[in-house]
Amino acid sequence: MASSISVGVIGATGKTGQSVVEGLLSSTTVFDITSFTRESSVNNKTNQQLEERGVRIVGYDIDGPKAVLVDKLKGIDVPISCITWEHLKQQIPWIEAAKEAGVKRFVPSEWVGPAPKGIIDIKDQKLDILGAIHRARLPYTIIDVGCWFQVFVPQVPSGRSDHGHSIYIDHPIVGDGSQKFALTDMADIGSYVARIISDPRTLNRHVFAYTEILSMNEIWDSMARVSGETPLRDYVTEAEIEEIIDTCGKKLQSSPESAHHPSNIMDTANFNMGQYRISWCIRGDNTPEYADYLGYLHFWKLFPDHPKGRSIEAFYKHIVSAAPQT
Repeated sequence: MASSISVGVIGATGKTGQSVVEGLLSSTTVFDITSFTRESSVNNKTNQQLEERGVRIVGYDIDGPKAVLVDKLKGIDVPISCITWEHLKQQIPWIEAAKEAGVKRFVPSEWVGPAPKGIIDIKDQKLDILGAIHRARLPYTIIDVGCWFQVFVPQVPSGRSDHGHSIYIDHPIVGDGSQKFALTDMADIGSYVARIISDPRTLNRHVFAYTEILSMNEIWDSMARVSGETPLRDYVTEAEIEEIIDTCGKKLQSSPESAHHPSNIMDTANFNMGQYRISWCIRGDNTPEYADYLGYLHFWKLFPDHPKGRSIEAFYKHIVSAAPQT
């Protein structure tokens, strides 16, 4: 019988972290799972629920001595970072401690799609983190999953889909809506992760795991088929997106508050989504073809027998059927 793989999920109580833990718990591979959580969150409800399912809860202080972090990582084969974009630099102490602890591979926080440096500020920060991993010569695996289904939930006249999308993200179709890009239901990320980190072929490689390749027109058509309604269609040009990025970027630079301060949240959302839209819907970076160019391994070529994640139509069906009753 194969021995278990010891996995430590940093940020296990967040949305991505919960998907990762669920995928590990549901896998046929045996994982010994630890939730690394801030000391102040050790006893929160989500961690209590994880503990009831056999997940070990370990508190940490990112500003504490490195030796303490090293000790917590000893015995962990694979630390997986689900740290949110606002705190990506907090991965540096984990990387340094992971190197000293001798982990077998480190999975940094990626969870979106392939892109070159200089297009998306958040991706640039993630590439800087990869640079820190390379400088440490730490074994790693990069996992990109494309755009989440949850980002694009087209509105329908009845309002049945309104509860399914973020109030911080508007829904214009970019350009003519024909550029295809990769998408994944957030809930399926963990299933793909469990398979990837169990395979030696993915060590020190970039892996692209996704469920659908669709254009914005096809996304809107999917909602139309599921809802029986005609989704609202607004359009935005590349030039208009660039203007939004420039305007919001200048406002954020001049603000005395951080980018994720409540007073800046809309400008931050518009700035970030503007850059993602240029990458996904204009440049076509978030595609298997561009991933090929960058040297990624493709999940479905590695694991052709793996069950497909939920389709976008199934996701939208759940959204419209779960609409609050008025």
